[in-house]
Amino acid sequence: MKNIKIKICGQTNPAIIEHCLNMGVDQQGLIFYEKSPRNLEYGTLQIINQYFHSYKDKFVGVFVNPTMKDIEEKLNIFDFDTIQLHGNENQDDINGIKDYFKKDIYKSISPKNFQDTALKNVTRFLIEGDPSINDQPGGNNRTWNWNDFNNPKKLPFILSGGLNQDNLSQAINLTGANFVDINSGVEEIKGEKNLSLIDSLISSLKNE
Repeated sequence: MKNIKIKICGQTNPAIIEHCLNMGVDQQGLIFYEKSPRNLEYGTLQIINQYFHSYKDKFVGVFVNPTMKDIEEKLNIFDFDTIQLHGNENQDDINGIKDYFKKDIYKSISPKNFQDTALKNVTRFLIEGDPSINDQPGGNNRTWNWNDFNNPKKLPFILSGGLNQDNLSQAINLTGANFVDINSGVEEIKGEKNLSLIDSLISSLKNE
């Protein structure tokens, strides 16, 4: 599994971000959603830009039903290369964001909807189970039935949803994923990434 790409989402600590860059993590997600325990503060985004502006291709800005102004405000601070839409955005929303910002677009979608999606202008789909009524849009440590995964259109995707060191190999084997998104699976305390869990997961994945 040495060719599996890894995205660590919900990063808020510049020291852990630097460690992940040194470990060869492919992408890191910065969440801009006030209701999330991983919402990134303005000052931290400025620090990230100060130290990591030359790695902007390694960062993904994650938004939930954003306005153009929401996205523009963040890009004016740190010009990350990819925008992830994690709400109920439709084709018009995707087209408008793609046309205006000229960035790669990731779109979250449920496994069921992914099978028949007609959405265009999406670089990769992030496959994650539907949240329950009281859940956040993502980062809920909730797995889904990987046995039922189907990708009839062979669309590029990122596997997400409750992934951790214990279940990652099984999830990859069942879905054929070559790109995974890890969030709560490298946290002991919700919203705080844990260096040992990150190191252990990356090492086990790359050495398998």
